[in-house]
Amino acid sequence: MKENLDLYIKRFMSTMPSEELYFEAIREIMKDIIKEYIKKKINESEGLRTEIMEVLKEYMEARLKEYDSMAKMAKVTAKIGVATAPKSIKDEAMTDFLSSFQSEIEEIIKRTL
Repeated sequence: MKENLDLYIKRFMSTMPSEELYFEAIREIMKDIIKEYIKKKINESEGLRTEIMEVLKEYMEARLKEYDSMAKMAKVTAKIGVATAPKSIKDEAMTDFLSSFQSEIEEIIKRTL
């Protein structure tokens, strides 16, 4: 009888979620509570909300400038590659590079939207 009870308890305990799952759930709940508290404090202060909006605007502008700079660097790199390539492979390299460059530009644009 005791063996059956032990087996039953072991099986029951194995169906229970691990304590790590509970800790993770509590962490997520705490994050949600903290987010709600921060949102409340931001909404209470018009100045803080305005400042956050300005910072976000500056951040987005900086990211766009970064992507613009990356595109310009790629363009310069392509020009250097074309200028230094032998004439025999210049046309083929140019076609390959343009197709690669097009996919990179599309990826940059997708990330910014």
